[in-house]
Amino acid sequence: MRQPAALPDPSRTLALLAGAETLSRIRDLREIYRHTTETAMRFLEGSYGLLFAVRFTPPELTVGLLGYCVADSSVTYWDDVCDGHSWLPVDPLLSGCLHADYGHAAVREGDTWRLAFAVGALGQARWVLEIHSPVEPGEADCAALGLFLRCFDNQHHGWEYANLDTLTRLLNRRTFDDDFERLIAAAEQAEQARLNAGERREHSLAVSQPCWLGVVDIDHFKSINDNYGHLFGDEVLLRIADLMRQSFRNHDKLFRFGGEEFVVMLRNVAEDNVQGIFDRFREAVAQHEFPRVGRVACSVGFARIDPRLSPAELLGRADEALYYSKEHGRNQVNGFDELVMSGKLRITTPAGQAQIQSDIDEIFL
Repeated sequence: MRQPAALPDPSRTLALLAGAETLSRIRDLREIYRHTTETAMRFLEGSYGLLFAVRFTPPELTVGLLGYCVADSSVTYWDDVCDGHSWLPVDPLLSGCLHADYGHAAVREGDTWRLAFAVGALGQARWVLEIHSPVEPGEADCAALGLFLRCFDNQHHGWEYANLDTLTRLLNRRTFDDDFERLIAAAEQAEQARLNAGERREHSLAVSQPCWLGVVDIDHFKSINDNYGHLFGDEVLLRIADLMRQSFRNHDKLFRFGGEEFVVMLRNVAEDNVQGIFDRFREAVAQHEFPRVGRVACSVGFARIDPRLSPAELLGRADEALYYSKEHGRNQVNGFDELVMSGKLRITTPAGQAQIQSDIDEIFL
């Protein structure tokens, strides 16, 4: 006679329920990923956890690593991995868990059990959670974790509803202010790291590169709507959003700011590289064949994030560079600092003039 599956340890089950309750209150996407992975690791007594996004591009099914978690004694460490270049074919274990609603699969590798849990319905899973544990989980453990992962799925859907533009699925205008404040804080940390590295005669490229704000505007978009209709205008917006996702890194922040205007936030990008990054996107748009419309162009302006300036001033700088691009031929990329240094733009506010002069003095004196 088959023995009934052992029930999970009550204390572990309570901890899982507490983790679900905490998850329901988290609003930051990276925190949602981190908390989900850490809670699952603790429940399964895991030593290592990885969270993958699932991408189905017929006929290929691939996964991209979003982040990983390592347990060290009673402490867990989480690290984001979102470089946009980590898409890999699924191996048999990950593929196995995707063949059922919220399915799971397990394989023993040496002294460790490698476990995989699909997050989503059959054929529609958007994530796979992989846990490495020295202990083989029972069916009741897997079922309990499956319920927790449904909470993660629901929370992510709620996050998308509140934070994503309904048409393009880019971040919406409502989320911009909070993300902009984080970008300014990151720029301040990068500047401090650069100064500290200089004092120690060391240089850490990973943390001391500048942050940037770019504004993108589709050229002659009103004519597209007038000549081809809003249905094809919306298709242009969708294709532009897809090209943005392909051109920039996964952890770059991409917004639909309103109408045909988009915003890009970049962290840790060297000054020598930023023009090329935006130009690569502009060229991708110019070379793309849009349905019915044909070729479309966009103009871009960008500015370095200086934490000494207000958010309004920083956004104004990127806007001024964008306006210069549109007024001088369109289908081009311009940076605010370069325009000012070359005399093509003039700063009219006293605060702005003083800031530019301070930057020049720092470079040449």
